[in-house]
Amino acid sequence: MLLRVLQEAEAQGWAGVYVNFFGALTPAEIAERVERSYAERLRGGLGAWFEGVRRALRPTVRAGGGPLPVSAEVTVEASQPSLLERLALPKRLFDSRGVRSLVVFDEFQDLLAVGVRLDAVIRSEIERHGEAASYVFAGSHLGMMRELFTDKRRAFYGQAGAVDLGRLSPGDVAPYIEGRFNDSGKRIGAALGPLLDLAGGHPQRTMLLAHWLWESTPSGGEADEQHWAQACDVVLRREVGDELRTLWTGFTPTQRRIVSLIADGRTALYGVDARARYGLSRGGTVTKSIRTLIDAGEVVEEPIAVSRHRLVDPLFAAWVQTR
Repeated sequence: MLLRVLQEAEAQGWAGVYVNFFGALTPAEIAERVERSYAERLRGGLGAWFEGVRRALRPTVRAGGGPLPVSAEVTVEASQPSLLERLALPKRLFDSRGVRSLVVFDEFQDLLAVGVRLDAVIRSEIERHGEAASYVFAGSHLGMMRELFTDKRRAFYGQAGAVDLGRLSPGDVAPYIEGRFNDSGKRIGAALGPLLDLAGGHPQRTMLLAHWLWESTPSGGEADEQHWAQACDVVLRREVGDELRTLWTGFTPTQRRIVSLIADGRTALYGVDARARYGLSRGGTVTKSIRTLIDAGEVVEEPIAVSRHRLVDPLFAAWVQTR
């Protein structure tokens, strides 16, 4: 989705930059990823401009102060490639060529694992960009992203608007999947409904289930209950079985009880039945555990559900129900 946004921006004359922070360990590594993104995405005259600029990037930097919170002031010194020089590239591009940049920082929460106040370093530069650039900060860990943008002690407090990505609409998913089947000479038939129900609008799980249903359907044929059962068996047993078992074993006993209750979908979280059927107490342990699950991105609030929550991964919910 982020790459699609970048493509549309580039079609309108913007320079698009995509940097994935996943697993980054040092500021120098992030600087290298930023530079690599420019080298990979800028083409033509912009690519030639960058090839000239990158050879003049300085190797050391000091950052901090300015309008940043006092607690966020930092100093960065390194003999390795300068992060701030690379973060300043959108401003340099705008000043020299008049081209605006759209910069996407994916898995932005991994900054917290670097061990320094790198969010303050980044803000100290990009807050100067004004019309030169727009930024998207994306992340898969809700709790860590919340800390970066809603904690008053962090440099990015109040600096971005949150956009929560909800589930895909079945009205959008159904014709797309049906069209892909038809284009390949197969028909999804009556299996479309069960697929939509199980996938629950989850993008990756929808793709996974549709793929294996397509694989189970013979060439020129139409998917039926047997093909759907085969696809589900492959997905739950072979494709995600180990993943879900690992996830389950990483939960505390209270978290397992909460997950089981939510997956079952018939019991209120703070009721008598929750204590009788799942051994959950009225105390703060349940509240703390559900908050941990939400921060980890495993659970979201769902007002229409009996438990007022649902599991983000519909395959995990199915696995819990049948384990």
